[in-house]
Amino acid sequence: MTSTTTARALRDTGLQWRPAKGDRFVIPDVEMDDVVFVVSDMTIEAHDLPSGQVLGFNGTTEWALDSVDAAEVLWLPREGQLREHLVAAGEAMVALTPSGPLWAVTTRRGSGAEATTLAEDAEEAYALALLALRATTARQLLPVAAGGLAAVLAPLPAASWTTTAPGGALTVADVVAGAVGGLGADPATGWREALVTLLEAWTRSLEAGDGEGTAGAGDAAADAAQVAEAGADGVLVDLVGATWDVAVATGLRTPAAALDPAVVDRALAHVRSWPTSGPREAPVEAAGEHDALAELLELTGRQPAPTR
Repeated sequence: MTSTTTARALRDTGLQWRPAKGDRFVIPDVEMDDVVFVVSDMTIEAHDLPSGQVLGFNGTTEWALDSVDAAEVLWLPREGQLREHLVAAGEAMVALTPSGPLWAVTTRRGSGAEATTLAEDAEEAYALALLALRATTARQLLPVAAGGLAAVLAPLPAASWTTTAPGGALTVADVVAGAVGGLGADPATGWREALVTLLEAWTRSLEAGDGEGTAGAGDAAADAAQVAEAGADGVLVDLVGATWDVAVATGLRTPAAALDPAVVDRALAHVRSWPTSGPREAPVEAAGEHDALAELLELTGRQPAPTR
């Protein structure tokens, strides 16, 4: 199922929803985030009113709800709907294939190059692939970056968490904790909750309506959004670095496969702005020769993965 964090980011990109039978949604921020509702002729119907679309609850007194504005709920797109949006994005959709315990969605980006998005759930893989195509901000891209890290961590055996990461000073558990926060007593299981908590903190801010309201309030909100975006850029870089370090430490043959090109490009743009990066000439990208990941690794003090 599409996660709420990815769904929030997709909505923030402007993905439109017209409620229809079979659609799923949650009602956020009313202590019902974990209750998934389904639009149905019998229980929940969509009504078009002059004020906008409303979802009517038939006989659901246990939830103490009669109706709710469609704009106040969070749509969780289904696999078929996500695939339709990918197809509608031109020639973006290429394939869905199993990849060990994960699902891989291959898309074709604007440059014509193919990119692979990995997730444990096929629907989430589709959602992350679509988000990577639509996202224009760091906050919107955070679920994609987190998905790359999750794709590396999910198959890891428990013993791998004590493996030494590149540099020799930190373990895999240390690297992941540095990027996502405390992992608890058992990193092999605690990383999921830590990653969800991190994403919730950042994607919920997308619902705050940045830049809306009166002129003064709008200016303040815009300033707050700019600060939040700068912070999200830093988190994005941390997630990319952790993904690479864990992939290399645990012997993933192609660590770059877990790093979405859109995430790498955004992280590189942020790292280039660091004072420690120094003045740099714009790289020559003729014929697609520039390797954004290689430059990002260089600027963050990392080495390419060793040949195995």
